[in-house]
Parts: sequence; C-alpha cells; structure tokens
Amino acid sequence: MKKVFLKKTINKETILYLFFGVLATLLNIILFYFFVTQLKMSTFWGNLLDTVICILFQYFTNRIWVFKSENKGKNALKEFFQFLFTRSITAIIDQIFVVVGVDFFVRKFIIQTQQSIWSLGIKILSNIIVIVLNYIFSKFFVFNKK
Repeated sequence: MKKVFLKKTINKETILYLFFGVLATLLNIILFYFFVTQLKMSTFWGNLLDTVICILFQYFTNRIWVFKSENKGKNALKEFFQFLFTRSITAIIDQIFVVVGVDFFVRKFIIQTQQSIWSLGIKILSNIIVIVLNYIFSKFFVFNKK
C-alpha cells in the first residue's frame, strides 16, 4: 500500500515541481528579505512584490519543465489566466498569513532582536502551505491534460 502511494506521488513531475518550488521559495524569501530590510518596504508591499515576481517565475517553469504544456494561442492564454487566478488565491492566503504573522504577532510579542528571524520563519511556514496548495491547483485545475 505504501509503495503504491509512493510510486504514484513520487515521479519525475513531482520531483521537478519540488525542484522549481524550492527555487521559487528561495527567490521568494530572498526577495522578501531584500525588499523589507534593504529597501525598507512595508511587509505588505515587500511581500506583494516578491509574490508577483515569483508567480511569473513559477508559471514559466511549470509550463515548460514540470507539466510540459503544449497549449498555444487562446488555450495558452486561458491556461495563463487560470494559473494567475489560482496563484492569486494562494497569494491572498500568503499575504494574510505573513502580514498578520509579522505585523500583528512578531512586532507585538517578539523582542526586537529576534523579530527578523521570526519574520523569516513565518514567511517559510507560509511558503510550505502555499507550495502544497499551488501543486494541487496546478495539477488539477491549470495544467490538467483533459
């Protein structure tokens, strides 16, 4: 039973998705850190901007290498908008999780010297939740081969 489940879930597609997901997550965290700490953007705007950049990165990597979509023209455009729609849902989840976690939890309950690490921890936890949801949406709603 366990081997069958592993065989169905661990395949080239999931490995590629995880690989590009890790790259997107690293990019997401690095950009968030850069925008908020170096450019002094608010949590809201820094997180929003890094999310937009990463959504575009994810679309092209998912389309080309993970799900190998061959859609063209209207179908490719439909696919892109479905991707944007599903990513918008998870971006809203991420935005709420990060802003509430950082601005209302970390800044109120964590001492100043530990706020950066706690903020990154919240961002990483949010990314884990978003990665799982994004895979489900991409696999079954965006790049599903009908």
